[in-house]
Amino acid sequence: MKYASYQRQVEMALEYAEHNIDSDLSLETLSKIAGFSPYHFHRIFHSVTGKSLHQYILERKLNCCARLLLYDECDITRIALDYGFASSSSFARSFKKRFGCTPTQYKRTKERRYPLPSSKVALQEFMFDPELEKCFYEATLPELRTVCIGVTGLSEAWENPEINQAYEQIFTWLRENKRIGPGARICGITIDTPEVGDLSSCRYYACATVESYVHDERLAYRVFKTSGAYICCKISRGSKDFASCFFKHMDYLYGFYMRAHNLFPDNRPFVEFYERIPDGDIYIHFCVPVKNSKK
Repeated sequence: MKYASYQRQVEMALEYAEHNIDSDLSLETLSKIAGFSPYHFHRIFHSVTGKSLHQYILERKLNCCARLLLYDECDITRIALDYGFASSSSFARSFKKRFGCTPTQYKRTKERRYPLPSSKVALQEFMFDPELEKCFYEATLPELRTVCIGVTGLSEAWENPEINQAYEQIFTWLRENKRIGPGARICGITIDTPEVGDLSSCRYYACATVESYVHDERLAYRVFKTSGAYICCKISRGSKDFASCFFKHMDYLYGFYMRAHNLFPDNRPFVEFYERIPDGDIYIHFCVPVKNSKK
């Protein structure tokens, strides 16, 4: 139980860091958020995340910068300064150490599902597909207040025992607290961009939405910055070859739909909502954050 409590307290610091990733996130600040002394927090943070605080924050900053380089027409020096790097040269050194190339090279050559208008990156050509086109709809999400469990690692085959176990714990908590009903939505939230890092390093949260703050020793309470426009599609979890079906929809969304509708991916979490229908099947609503193109 103590380890679960430590996880919950570290999640408070992670949430603060995510909301203030472009700020100076010191050990003193984050340890105070988590309720530990700096000395103990440094060690507890490593035991929970497997990384030092400095390593975690630097990786999150660089991942956010890489995400901007993928999809925004932006000045590299401006990105470096906005995310707290002392200069564009220090940013470039850190970036190259993590990604193996300079920010300029990354922007020019990194594979992406949906390139910038000026990108020279080769992309599979997608044609208008009326059946796929009608699968997508627009939704505006609020910030999501949740009780959640964080897991590192996604799978192309949609098989991760840790994620399944996390949802079992969420459902157990809902039953014990008599919260199963229309007021709570079951959802999964991914805060990393798979195109920036590999799926195995993506941070995923199994969640149930709540209306206000909840204190529990086993689960973390976390507010995710999801407010804004999303393009969504609904897929039956019982579909034959579900994983291939999911990637087919995502490839069309990024490769044709967004371009045709003058949209770009936005730098907010990916969300999936789970819906059980009367016949027992489960539908997953996949929601991708978007913004209007500047072009």
